[in-house]
Amino acid sequence: MFKDETDFEKIVNRLKIDTEPNPKHRENLHRKILAALEEEQPAMRTIVLRTLRSIIMKSPITKLAAAAVIIIVMGIFLYTNNNIVPTAYALQDTIDAYTSIRSLHIKTSRMVGGENRTTDTWLEFDMHGNINKVRFNTPNCGEPVGSLTIVGGIGYGEAWLARHNLYIVGYNNPSCILGFDVSQIEPKGLVERFSQQEAQGELILDVNVPLQKDEPILVTVTYPQGSLSQNWKKVLYIDQATSLVKKIEKFEFTEGKFQLKQSTEFFDYNQEFDPAMFSLEGEIPADTLVFDVTNVEAGLLQGDMTDEEAATEIVRQFFEAAIAKDFTRAGQLFLAAPDFLVEQAFMGANLLEIISVGPAEPVTDPDSEAFLCSCKMLVEFEGQYYELGVAMKAEQISTEPEPRCWLMTGFISMSIGPASGDVTISKTGANLDAVTYDNPKRGEFMKKWLVLDPIWIEVRGDTLFPVEETQKDYFETEQINTAQFEPSVTLNGKNHKWSLLESKYGTIDCTSVNENWYLVTYLYSQIDMPEEKQWTLGIGSDDSVKVWLNGELVHENWVTRGVGIDNDRVPVTLQKGINQIMIKIQNRGGPWGFCCRLLDE
Repeated sequence: MFKDETDFEKIVNRLKIDTEPNPKHRENLHRKILAALEEEQPAMRTIVLRTLRSIIMKSPITKLAAAAVIIIVMGIFLYTNNNIVPTAYALQDTIDAYTSIRSLHIKTSRMVGGENRTTDTWLEFDMHGNINKVRFNTPNCGEPVGSLTIVGGIGYGEAWLARHNLYIVGYNNPSCILGFDVSQIEPKGLVERFSQQEAQGELILDVNVPLQKDEPILVTVTYPQGSLSQNWKKVLYIDQATSLVKKIEKFEFTEGKFQLKQSTEFFDYNQEFDPAMFSLEGEIPADTLVFDVTNVEAGLLQGDMTDEEAATEIVRQFFEAAIAKDFTRAGQLFLAAPDFLVEQAFMGANLLEIISVGPAEPVTDPDSEAFLCSCKMLVEFEGQYYELGVAMKAEQISTEPEPRCWLMTGFISMSIGPASGDVTISKTGANLDAVTYDNPKRGEFMKKWLVLDPIWIEVRGDTLFPVEETQKDYFETEQINTAQFEPSVTLNGKNHKWSLLESKYGTIDCTSVNENWYLVTYLYSQIDMPEEKQWTLGIGSDDSVKVWLNGELVHENWVTRGVGIDNDRVPVTLQKGINQIMIKIQNRGGPWGFCCRLLDE
């Protein structure tokens, strides 16, 4: 602790101030200093303030430089009194440190779909700090791209896809095939953006300067509750000697805690790179397929659309082109990619119909200005129909006032399930011809069935719904003759009719024709075989299921589940001639349905 004003002034006079602090932070830091002083002994507060006033009055130091003195002195003062780490560092120090950076090597490791993907990026800057040249390498850019190398600069770009033996040339903006702008991970731009966002209250910065000079300064970036990026956090590791960023860790709040999603390290500041690394000359095999996109009109002009509307529209046009099998147009919208590469992305599936698109929403990732647009598609693959759910990323590749251009830059998530819907039911009676399959093909779904009017599961006792014991009793007890099809069924004096149930898709959504819960129904069809053959019945059900073949119980499963194609596989022998198949489905609550097809033994 300082003994008197003389000791304090000696320390202050030994400080050499040759730079001015960032004026954006001056008032905030000054308030922090005064608040800290209020907690100290009044006598010490008087000594500090009186001494600082005398220094300012008798010295030619400017007001801003004097503020810097206050910051540094208060760091000493707070440490000597409370053992608090000094916080003299400001982000402006790092911004200033990059004024003469001409080269940089970046290594990034990030989790994508549970898989760790690594990339290397080399950058060269011009005298104004703008990115002049870039080389990007990754051994795995995901399906269907695989390994990817991109080099580019002002007015040129090249890409090499080794898996496809494909060389793409002609990109004026190499970042469009990267799926992100390399400036988003360039340290100076990041730190400048953090400084601006902090001033606008969009994020919170916490600076920790360790006493040991060989340990990095830690700058933690968090986002306030209620903001789009509230579930993200970053930690910057800044070298004390140079004020250069050495590493950035990025965390996402998932499963109740912040988990590391990406780590980016920075090397080779101002080290000279071989100029040849910014060209693919000599790296491309002689038999490589060359794809020139120099004159390709990529992307979608925004026009009068809002950002959300433009992001939604480009996704809509992409899928419309894919449905029409115009993969050239689809590629123009998706990273300006070659038509065959876009076609491969669907892995042989036929896109049939857009079920829904959008609306697009901004991504929560604070490093991206992209939008995500969720959509659902009806697709056919090997004779089966599915609903494909996918989230597409779209972003601007030109942000000038006019024209503003958008490009799709990736698939973020994907889900697929059996298609359902378009189910009809008609009171045709027991028309067996309508549900007779003549020597069906392997994998062919049985989409027509006779369905019996539902049997309601009674509520026993003082409960709102049938209890488990009651439901199990209905499952184990048959209400009709399952040994032989009977066109007329009477239960408890009430006639139950057979109706023709027909579905457009293999998975039959019974909820669309009967939304009631807690019921049992029986379904019937016939298979006419030219000869005896061993097969497997692929059965899916929501919920519990029983299956009879020619009056014999061949399968039962007391289960609560959603319909899945081939949930259960049942080996059967189909005899020559007519084979009777009866299925019992019991809905134990919520949606219900089933599917059935023949598979090879």
